[in-house]
Amino acid sequence: MLERITFAVAGRGLHHTACSLSASAEEATRTASFTVAWNGAGIPCAPDDEATIHVSGDLWGTGYVRDVRGSHDASDRQYQVTFVSRSCDATECSIDHPTGLKRDADLKGIAEEFDVLGVGIEADIETLKKSTHKVRPGESLFNTLETDARSQGVLIYDTPEGKLRLADKPEGRHGGALARGHNILRASGSLSGAKSFSSVKVRGQASVGVTGSALRPEAEARGTARRKRPLIVVHEGEATSDRVKKRADWEARRAAGAGVECSIDVAGFRDASGKIWSQNHLVEVRDDWLGIEQDMIIAAVRLVQDAAGGTTANLSLKDPRALGGENPRGKSASAWTAPATSAPEYREG
Repeated sequence: MLERITFAVAGRGLHHTACSLSASAEEATRTASFTVAWNGAGIPCAPDDEATIHVSGDLWGTGYVRDVRGSHDASDRQYQVTFVSRSCDATECSIDHPTGLKRDADLKGIAEEFDVLGVGIEADIETLKKSTHKVRPGESLFNTLETDARSQGVLIYDTPEGKLRLADKPEGRHGGALARGHNILRASGSLSGAKSFSSVKVRGQASVGVTGSALRPEAEARGTARRKRPLIVVHEGEATSDRVKKRADWEARRAAGAGVECSIDVAGFRDASGKIWSQNHLVEVRDDWLGIEQDMIIAAVRLVQDAAGGTTANLSLKDPRALGGENPRGKSASAWTAPATSAPEYREG
């Protein structure tokens, strides 16, 4: 089923013959590409023109034209126009703040304080407060958030409105299931031991205090490797017992997830309930040929529509724990599972 995809630039719809829309829970900015049919004077649009993308009336993206690439022969011409979410200003532009300083704030408060360009912040998470957050000269909003987000297991990605979203768990669930022999067109899986570790230790140091917990905080989380393969991570910034514990658990699950991925193509852009496939959403997967029978989380999604291939969605999936979710408790082969969520071992040094 073909979707009605509207690419509006500066308030005017641009006719296109093919498009590709991409969004990820592990990237702060969504992108899109359009093959634009244009017979008017000059070029169809210009970089930085305001743009929106709707899929059969549902808002998918809000941002700007990024690139306009034209080509022609003696009689025909064609334009490739790319789109970028308005959240790009949070990743590419420096923070210009009167003091560059924020005191006694959690991650959401820090984000809102330094969102000087008005990108917008969405968050319903609870994170630890920092006594002081100082922006480094030239740092972008994403850069100033990323270290603390990583240490506390928080994802930063964008919304259809072009805002930054901070999340530490799946945003929702898709209806129906992805099943071999039913709605899976193509599937592939990749299992790698390159990022698999037997344990992950996180070490750091606090700026105040003289006890072992302040001078030498350390936490350890179990990994998935079947032989001894330790990983030691130095915690950036202020290290407390709570911070290193959470960081160790997050790093262990992320490491396992990085080596365990599958890609599934399905017809259409929507799930069984009519919702557009979206990043950081759970979906049940049943594919015995790949050894998967459990909930998986959509790490990234690419929606493609053209005359040759019709309308398809390519979903990149991981174990939910790799992005902060819970144990799916399915019947998958053990190689697909991330480390069990448990309180990491804590040592004062």
